[in-house]
Amino acid sequence: MEGRMHQSGAQFLGYFGKILILTGMVLVFGSLGVLLSNGLVQLFWGIDLSSINFNEIKESDVQIIAALKLYQTIGGGIGMFLVPALVFPGAIKYQISSMILYRTKLQPNFVALGILSILVAIPAISWMYALNQQMHLPASMYALETSIRIMEQQAEALTKLFVFADSVPVLLLNIFVVALVPAVCEEFFFRGILLQYTRFVFDNQWVAVVVSAIVFSGFHGQFYGFIPRFALGCLLGFLYLHSANIYVPIAAHFVNNAIAVLAVYFEKELSSYLIFQEDYHFTWYWAILSAAASIGIVWYLRNELIQSLYSKLKK
Repeated sequence: MEGRMHQSGAQFLGYFGKILILTGMVLVFGSLGVLLSNGLVQLFWGIDLSSINFNEIKESDVQIIAALKLYQTIGGGIGMFLVPALVFPGAIKYQISSMILYRTKLQPNFVALGILSILVAIPAISWMYALNQQMHLPASMYALETSIRIMEQQAEALTKLFVFADSVPVLLLNIFVVALVPAVCEEFFFRGILLQYTRFVFDNQWVAVVVSAIVFSGFHGQFYGFIPRFALGCLLGFLYLHSANIYVPIAAHFVNNAIAVLAVYFEKELSSYLIFQEDYHFTWYWAILSAAASIGIVWYLRNELIQSLYSKLKK
């Protein structure tokens, strides 16, 4: 018994030691990305982002919004997530292909199933978001709750300005910055590295999925959006594991983000439909049906992967 406890303790220490290395990489490369993006922003537009009051940005502040997009792409996406994801495996003596699985043969039907699972999960995730918004901290923490809600409302307002587009070229730029870059960078990091390394160490898919989803949601810094983003992280995690290819959750993540960008662009055209109105909430039974359908698709994907692997073994 003591031997097992000692082994378990050593396992945890070894795991957290490597996670500290990964955290250090996030801080170092993220900081370098921020410095590089700040330099480029000052070079192109002569803007010092540190002197800007983000709560006063307007749609007419085109250069500032463009600067923020460059900042998010290089500092937040490539520097903070993609570079550490590519460097970390070598640092801990793992092959990057075995950890991220990006060299595994991609099957188009797996990508289609991944995208479909995201689409049918929308009512469930939307319902979770509404539920999360209704949560309250204890009365003694009222001031903290008020402060959190104000900050998240300000962040939401800034996000709407960030994805606002009055032309197709700007729309395509937004899809690149808000949908494609985060999909690639975050999936390589959270699913390809964090989830996969956790699974290697603890040999437990559920632990790996839950840990990566918690960190994924926490990184986005929204207390009143934590639950739906955690659920999204779990879905993306199982898509990754049951497809054995990182490009499946990347495609699903991209579609999820692109829908949000397109919804803002076509807001006026869609506003006449009840489902696209801001105060619309899916009922609990639609949420249950949505979750069940999404889980069913992921389960079917798992069986398809097993069948595919079995067919290869028979050959």
